[in-house]
Amino acid sequence: MNILISGGCKNGKSSYAQNLAIKLAEKTPEIPENKVANPPSLIYFATMIPHDSEDDERIQKHREDRKNLGFSTVECGKNISEAAKKLEPGSVVLFDSLTALVANEMFDGRTDFDSLETEEETILQKLQDELKILMAQVSSVIFVTDTIFNDGKIYDKTTELYRKILAKTEQFVAKNCDRVVEMTSKLKIESGNRAENTGNINSTNEPSNSHLIIGGAYQGKTTWAKSTFMLCENDVFVCSTDFPPDFSKKCITHYENYIGYCLKNGLSPKTDFSAGTKDNGTKIIICDDIFCGVVPIDAFQRKLREETGLALQKIARKSSVMRIFCGIPQRIK
Repeated sequence: MNILISGGCKNGKSSYAQNLAIKLAEKTPEIPENKVANPPSLIYFATMIPHDSEDDERIQKHREDRKNLGFSTVECGKNISEAAKKLEPGSVVLFDSLTALVANEMFDGRTDFDSLETEEETILQKLQDELKILMAQVSSVIFVTDTIFNDGKIYDKTTELYRKILAKTEQFVAKNCDRVVEMTSKLKIESGNRAENTGNINSTNEPSNSHLIIGGAYQGKTTWAKSTFMLCENDVFVCSTDFPPDFSKKCITHYENYIGYCLKNGLSPKTDFSAGTKDNGTKIIICDDIFCGVVPIDAFQRKLREETGLALQKIARKSSVMRIFCGIPQRIK
């Protein structure tokens, strides 16, 4: 069994993952003696490469937390496949974390960050290939990662690339997991399979021609919409803060940018899409979740976050609402 656990800072991911790994190890069936020792090994696969005293303190705290719990520690910050191949086939692995793994592959030992954009697919493919080897080698892997996609801050291009590669890595892992868990305040929100989460897309109390899709940056919202509603590229309009959207299109994405356009031009945003389109009764509105994180210092960004939230409330009243997390749909309304 493979499980992905995500959540914000200090929301209980590590302690939950540790307890879950111990329970999985207890339930793991016996393996023939010639393949692996019994009982199964309990492995803590640590990916953080310390760079300062703060990192050292964090690592020491994690060690204290799992002291006497039966974990053997494997420290490997990148190029994880060779270390993975040495693990016993029946092992239960707590992999902490995808966040550090991606950062290590992108930045450790690098002085030239300008070339990163051209290496995006290479880095992503390497990560996926190595994670495949890990999952194929052992009985269970519990992956820990951090949710860093739900705010309205504008980052530099290198940070945005890091967020994009991490999100795609998480989506790849999620597709290969039996469960995906989101932690908040030590509470868990669990994503089941696709059928459980989507249900009938039109099964609201009152049938609607409009559908609102929300979620953090790079979570696979547009990809899911294209697949679910059988959209082609020409059906999708990507909003900009610099020009008005083409509302004749079946799907409007980055709705938050449209709100920015309205703010810049003193316009009231369109929020009623229940009539659908002239040629096709279905209208899909996709918007990034920009509502978490520190309140922006910039006045325009504060107003953008507030007005986008108010607009989405109005849209949601007359629409079905789906949230996409790690590429997995979660039906809200």
